[in-house]
Amino acid sequence: MPRILIAGCGYVGEAAADLFHAAGWAVEAWTRSTESAASLAAKPYPVRGVDISKCAEVAQSALAAAEVDAVIHCASSRGGDAGIYRQLYLNGARNLLDIFPKSKTLFTSSTSVYAQRDGAWVTEESETKPTRDTSRILLEAEALVLDHGGIVARLAGIYGSGRSALLTKFLEGKAIIDPENDRFVNQVH
Repeated sequence: MPRILIAGCGYVGEAAADLFHAAGWAVEAWTRSTESAASLAAKPYPVRGVDISKCAEVAQSALAAAEVDAVIHCASSRGGDAGIYRQLYLNGARNLLDIFPKSKTLFTSSTSVYAQRDGAWVTEESETKPTRDTSRILLEAEALVLDHGGIVARLAGIYGSGRSALLTKFLEGKAIIDPENDRFVNQVH
């Protein structure tokens, strides 16, 4: 039976873990805290609280996880600053790659690595010109994962149940449209 580690069992990670489990994979899921892990205790696969930014914690938890065929790094910073991004995304990726060197790794990045604002369509071949430090850190983490033979998926804003900040602002009359910045909003439901 193939084994997968979901590092970041939040909105995206929980859905991925459920799908892999349903497909017959042995799933190990990690979330940022023991409290978050406890809220997922009813899952049919183990969920542990592991801070992936701490190498020793990843190494210790890896002993319990056993060998895995694949790792999905889909942890969320919940909107942190550059320091948090560096810890979670760059150091987290480095720790997972170091501790699971034989596993295929998928890193969920963000379309924020693109800075195009001129209305042009953006594809994976488009030039990346991040304007924010957080986006530059994501690009560093992408390079690290790709250098180790991994895969990068750049996700757009994700909305759904409990994740509709733009719609909420619109309905509350608080949405702001910048007339100087005509751009598309890229979101996934």
